Amino acid sequence: MKKIVKNSFLTVLFTLIILTVFPTTVFAQSSNNDFEPRLTAPCGEPYYTRELNAYAQTGYGMPNCVAYAYGRIYELNGEAPKINRGNAGEWWFINKYNDYYDSGSEAKVGAIACWSNHVAVVEAVNSDGSVTISESHWGGTYFNTAVYSNMSSHYGQAFYGYIYAYEEPEIVEEEVEQFTAQDTYFEVQEKNCFNTLEFASSNNAIMNPVKNTLMK
Repeated sequence: MKKIVKNSFLTVLFTLIILTVFPTTVFAQSSNNDFEPRLTAPCGEPYYTRELNAYAQTGYGMPNCVAYAYGRIYELNGEAPKINRGNAGEWWFINKYNDYYDSGSEAKVGAIACWSNHVAVVEAVNSDGSVTISESHWGGTYFNTAVYSNMSSHYGQAFYGYIYAYEEPEIVEEEVEQFTAQDTYFEVQEKNCFNTLEFASSNNAIMNPVKNTLMK
């Protein structure tokens, strides 16, 4: 029994020594706005209705590709898109002229895909290089998704490229201090093993709690 108690004391003591000399710190990655693809139709969310959607407020709500793209970017970023006017064929040039967002030919999630008379939103870039988009159609389908390997094949329209309107959140490393023992918490002993008499005579609260209680 004494041996078990002794080993327990030693385990606690050595653990505290290690934590004091080598404080433990971890880094946690946090993100407040992870991308979630939309694969189902909007259902009353304010981004797509007259409550927040600039197109719906003027009578040109869904089904309408620009009304949908406007609402989807609003939903992703949590703030109104900078492009808030024009038809589908004008969005690419409005963005270029005003330098609202970066643009390019590389597909990225959350990007607005622009054709000569249509816009859609990239929901996924697949491992085979194909692109999954979500879209709406003026006077037609309220919402649908589609997968394209060649964006130029979309209704035979000229494909301009992608507007990178989605503001991808930065991954922040948060330093979390787990435990740091105080220097005065216990007296560091030079020896790494102790006999019964040494335990009994120690003034260390961890090693000899009974004696320290009586001394108080």
